[in-house]
Amino acid sequence: MVLFLADLGMNVLFEPDRWTWFKTHLPDLLLVAPVLLALANGFLALGAGLVIVRGFFVLYRLISRTRWFQQLPLILQFRPMQQVTMSFLLAILVGAYLLTIPAATADGRGAPFLVALFTSTAAVCVTGLTVVETGTYYTLFGQAVVLALIQLGGLGIMTLSTSIALIFKRKLGVRTRSLLQDIMEEASLQRLTQIILYIVKVTLIIELIGAAVLYLRWHADFTTPGDALFASVFHSVSAFCNAGFSLFNENLVHYRGDLTVNLVITTLVVLGGLGFTVLSGFINADPIRRGWRPYLTRMSTHTKLALVMTFFLIVAATLYIFFFEFDGTLATLGMKEKVLASYFQSVTLRTAGFHTVDLASFKNVTLWLMILWMFIGGCPSSTAGGIKATTAGILLLSVRAMLLGREDVEIYGRTIPKEVVYKSVAIVIVSILVVTIGFSLLLTAQEGSFVGLLFESVSAFANVGLSLGVTSTLGAAGKLIIILLMYVGRIGPLTLALAVGEQAYRASFHYPEARILVG
Repeated sequence: MVLFLADLGMNVLFEPDRWTWFKTHLPDLLLVAPVLLALANGFLALGAGLVIVRGFFVLYRLISRTRWFQQLPLILQFRPMQQVTMSFLLAILVGAYLLTIPAATADGRGAPFLVALFTSTAAVCVTGLTVVETGTYYTLFGQAVVLALIQLGGLGIMTLSTSIALIFKRKLGVRTRSLLQDIMEEASLQRLTQIILYIVKVTLIIELIGAAVLYLRWHADFTTPGDALFASVFHSVSAFCNAGFSLFNENLVHYRGDLTVNLVITTLVVLGGLGFTVLSGFINADPIRRGWRPYLTRMSTHTKLALVMTFFLIVAATLYIFFFEFDGTLATLGMKEKVLASYFQSVTLRTAGFHTVDLASFKNVTLWLMILWMFIGGCPSSTAGGIKATTAGILLLSVRAMLLGREDVEIYGRTIPKEVVYKSVAIVIVSILVVTIGFSLLLTAQEGSFVGLLFESVSAFANVGLSLGVTSTLGAAGKLIIILLMYVGRIGPLTLALAVGEQAYRASFHYPEARILVG
């Protein structure tokens, strides 16, 4: 810290063009005040952590200017989907290292690497599973690292890095644009610049509004306004990114009957789980000013299906939990808390790991529905995980078309392309295989109940973060299995398959048809 401050001071004194130096070293100057405060108040670990993070950025800036680094993409020749997997892996490893430094933990020793790797993976993959209590185990610096990883994972590594490049008016290459087109499922390459900036802007606005409302509710519950502000921002980002990380030891159980907290958190979760495509349709159409009828007529088929599936999943899960746990886990609660708890847990099944009741006391029939709902998850191009609600909707429509004897899968007067149907089937099959393999490995490596381990496996793969108490009991092998499930679940089974073996061409011939009996 002393060397950092001395270096800045000498540069200020001996730099001939100070204005240019100030502009290029603005991040370093903003870091001076926190470092001085850390030195003055004896928070040496926190100040050292800030300097270490600054050193990472300086090191990256130096390496990125070398000829070797600039030629690295050509040397490696990564396919687009492989770039996605490597980007997430790099973010996880950097986050894990930052959590191992002494400034990150309350005991001043740093987190063990496996614990740090688990937390970093859960944060980048926006999965709320934790082997330690985030609010007590990690310091403010460690919690800030977790918060940054959640935001990074929620927006997506490639989306965030590209948006930063666009802010500095750097041109995107054809490969990068094609990659983003695949990720965001946007037909027009020309609109990518506007869409990426729009994603960042809308995300920050929604998170700031959520944090402001939470701060108004929580400012009296904390000792200092700073703690209340950080907790509000942390939970707002965690909710919108569908992460489920909480700074409270009992998650949000204390606010089970609080209408404000329940509505704010669930609204953020739903907005984050709908996907940016659906949100942009709402905002750009301006249905409130122009009326709902013109908006509904122009609504895309994807938006209609996403909204219908989201509404059905939330309502069905709310009624299901309320009915089966009315005289069970919810028996001791009043009617208001029963309704709020049922609704809250139905929303968090969209891959946000918050909870207001003890899930371990739920009946097996309730847990079974929760497993299915977690496996489905949210909508495409969103912060949620799972196979996606629209994928499940397409499968249901395919079954309906088969029962009605129709050759095409239809919805709202439109035909769903066969490639989309095949992709949906592939996603579901690969996802089931991944969960089955992970669950089988977990059964062999970890002690626990069958339902508890299955719940944990699906929660990790679907990036939910809900647990029946298994996470804190995981051994080294169990942690590694859950880490892999979270990583594969975030990238997506189909994306991972494409990254491993991407087809360079399509066959231009067809084999003769074969007759096979099924059913």
